[in-house]
Amino acid sequence: MLRLDDLSTAALYYAELGYAVFPCIPGTKTPLTRNGFKDATTDLDLVESWWQKYPNANIATPTEHLLVIDVDGANNPWLAGDEKQWDLSRASIARTPRGGFHHYFKQPQGKAWRNTTSRLAPHVDTRANGGYVLLPPSFVNGSPYIWQPECELTDPPARLLDPPAWLIELLDSISEEKLTAHSTAGNEIPIRQRNMSLARLAGVMRRAGMTEPEIRAALLQTNTDRCAPPLETREVEKIASSIARYEPDQVTVAFVEDHFSQDRETKRDSIFRGAFEMCQELKEMNPPLIHGLLREGETMNVIAAPKAGKSWLVLNLAFSVCSGRRWLDFDTVPGRVLLIDNELHPETLANRIPRVAEALKLRDCDWKDHFFVEPLRGRLRDLNSMENYFKSLPPNYFKLIILDAFYRFMPSGMDENDNGAMANLFNLIDRCAGALHSGFVLVHHTTKGVQSGKSVTDVGAGAGSQSRAADCHLVLRPHEIDDCLSVHAVTRSWPSPKPFVIRQTFPLWIPDPRLDPEALKKPDQYHRQPKTSSATPVDEIEWTAEKFVSEFITDAPQCKALIIENAEQADLSTRRTARFLQIAEEQGLIYRWQIGRHKALGYATTAPPAESNSDPDLPLRQRVENYIAQNSHRSSSVIANELGVDNSYVRRIRREMKGESND
Repeated sequence: MLRLDDLSTAALYYAELGYAVFPCIPGTKTPLTRNGFKDATTDLDLVESWWQKYPNANIATPTEHLLVIDVDGANNPWLAGDEKQWDLSRASIARTPRGGFHHYFKQPQGKAWRNTTSRLAPHVDTRANGGYVLLPPSFVNGSPYIWQPECELTDPPARLLDPPAWLIELLDSISEEKLTAHSTAGNEIPIRQRNMSLARLAGVMRRAGMTEPEIRAALLQTNTDRCAPPLETREVEKIASSIARYEPDQVTVAFVEDHFSQDRETKRDSIFRGAFEMCQELKEMNPPLIHGLLREGETMNVIAAPKAGKSWLVLNLAFSVCSGRRWLDFDTVPGRVLLIDNELHPETLANRIPRVAEALKLRDCDWKDHFFVEPLRGRLRDLNSMENYFKSLPPNYFKLIILDAFYRFMPSGMDENDNGAMANLFNLIDRCAGALHSGFVLVHHTTKGVQSGKSVTDVGAGAGSQSRAADCHLVLRPHEIDDCLSVHAVTRSWPSPKPFVIRQTFPLWIPDPRLDPEALKKPDQYHRQPKTSSATPVDEIEWTAEKFVSEFITDAPQCKALIIENAEQADLSTRRTARFLQIAEEQGLIYRWQIGRHKALGYATTAPPAESNSDPDLPLRQRVENYIAQNSHRSSSVIANELGVDNSYVRRIRREMKGESND
């Protein structure tokens, strides 16, 4: 019986067998690589490096030139009692986490089948060209994929069985139907945009008054024709059901159904809205999103000085809304969050987001389907150009939309001190917030200079209308205690909350009721150690060379630029980082390395190889053998990088050395 309990070993096994593989996020079907299944490979060196970096990653393989019959559910009635079941049992078979089965065949010569969703039977899908599947022992929702006894995958792709004749006939007829449908189909929807794209289409249909069955039928067809690969049927049905809960937009319905042509005459007094009528119609305030601060359809400014940590604070807010937790001292209503960030690189966001989730002790299931990100760094768009983007979002889909940083969304050439221009931007945001039934959070910077002597509404760069137009103006100002901020807010639809203080427990901000929020940092305190008066001192990290090394330097060499980047995440300046590197090297805590072919400067807690190993007069093979003998614990890829040779060359020499030792 084939036993593949270790993900890394299993990935190498499949690659050696001839199945291209790629890693997925642990416990999910979401690719870890940028291009998804298009990055799949049988290169053992690359596969090994992937699973060294992500040892718990799930294993996926593209189904190009294969046919995988995906029978969902342990009690699926398809072919029950039919002799055709025996035809499927001859294939390699994996049991799925939900108790269903994957049957593996190869596509016969001349076939080019695509994925299908519930075309063979309800909850029976196929994965073929343009799709992929997870391989055992991958896990989803805590349960593994397992090969059935005597039905393990032991043959290379070319030696898999052809599907039975009756199945070939069925799939050919489905392919002919899809070929006709594709002649009028729209653009392909790539893997990372499937859920959002289908939700947007559903939102458009619901706004126009379409019913849940109509939306579901349209989405299932779009999923089959355009999603690469298609989503599971139940996931599409869930999107349709979720969007159909909301009321249609009556204006859109009127235009689509041409209600206006039915009554050309408009009464003169209907131009104005009676105050009594409005009060009778709108007896309730908009539902709250952040109790005490923000409601649906409202906007909130979050104002702080540059580099004060406000981006970390709004990540905390995003996770709080995703999971329905308290944010600072305020209860939140759980729902989806969209972060549109035009300041940070996607790689930086991908580094920060899981760090905040881990600090909050959130499980992946608490936020993975509720937190969405639109990184715009390098492809900036101003708010005027994004109005159509917001119109394409389904109403009631996102509880909260965060714009970070607001100044980068201003149109080119706009003067932020122009009250009229600023008011127009807030009018646009109000329209979008009202149409989407979402709250908007705008992350903005303070005016220059010390903020302690200003009123709350005067803090915030730009025209005064930016504080007056928002429904909540939340201001963060430096407290006299380092790493603490005083929080003051003025609100429109709530009583303004009492000021309080938050302190940074990186990467989180935590309310500290011990401190006086009115004890703001004064001008003469910016360049000297502040007095803590009667307040309890806040614990600070005592950075030493030893502490720095333990946090940022490893036994494997890292380039200096990466060390500086990691230290910046802990709010250490480049200057302090360089100083700690110098002290640690002088004390013998770390060693300089020359990394890669370009000899980039790096550091590690272990010394570089002896000079004799890198002697250019020695034959290359001798240098590699010497290095392997003295560093047997290092991986082939690390050795290859340090000596500037190909990974496959190091692997070959390592195998030959092991063979010699066995002799």
